[in-house]
Amino acid sequence: MTTLQDVQTWKGKKAVDPDGDKIGTIEDIFLDRQTGEPAWAAVKTGLFGLKHSLVPLRGAEPIDDDAVRLPVDKELVKDAPRIDPDHQPTPEEERQLWEHYGLGDYDEWQGDDKTTALAGLEDAPDPIPVSSADPPVVGVRLRRVVIVVPAIDDR
Repeated sequence: MTTLQDVQTWKGKKAVDPDGDKIGTIEDIFLDRQTGEPAWAAVKTGLFGLKHSLVPLRGAEPIDDDAVRLPVDKELVKDAPRIDPDHQPTPEEERQLWEHYGLGDYDEWQGDDKTTALAGLEDAPDPIPVSSADPPVVGVRLRRVVIVVPAIDDR
């Protein structure tokens, strides 16, 4: 299982498919409100990185310091429904993504939002360094977070 601590180092890394073909560059992470775990990555794709695709993280793994192997084929990502990376996906867009990637466990989020404390929207004893990019939307399962990469002190 991919943890939030794992994905905190993935921003800006090359995303590759199981064959090692470059898909794009990881830009943001989407957490699953139901589990609180990282579930999808927003990946810049296309010739100049102008397109964005959401890609499931289930089974993703770092393969070296500069790349993360994602569990889906490059062509499947290329044909994925486009989601505006700056906005929260709608329930219909989420459903389309789950169907496109052949994931059968989609249902709209209900109950407690397990990402709230992680995203710093509630007081947490030891907050994880992520910041919320969009306000919560009830019914939408995915929650976009921007990974805050700590500055390196050169002193």
